[in-house]
Amino acid sequence: MSLPGNRMRKEYGVAGSRRPSFLKRQKEQKRLARATEKRETRLARKRAQAEQPEPTDQVAPAEPVDSAQGADSEATKPIDDSPEIN
Repeated sequence: MSLPGNRMRKEYGVAGSRRPSFLKRQKEQKRLARATEKRETRLARKRAQAEQPEPTDQVAPAEPVDSAQGADSEATKPIDDSPEIN
């Protein structure tokens, strides 16, 4: 006596014991490669920023230029008698 609902059933083992299909595994490998590349790029950017000196660490010029002193030297310059070229 055979019942219609009593068909051959698959035997299921422990969950996750089967390997993923070839295409799923390929897709997973590509995803992992992209994630690794993004991580390396981000870390390289962080390292580059850490190596750059901050703007506050810049060395000030040895002799400060006084703008008033420069204007005085222009005012006391002798007048050039050479003809002007127009």
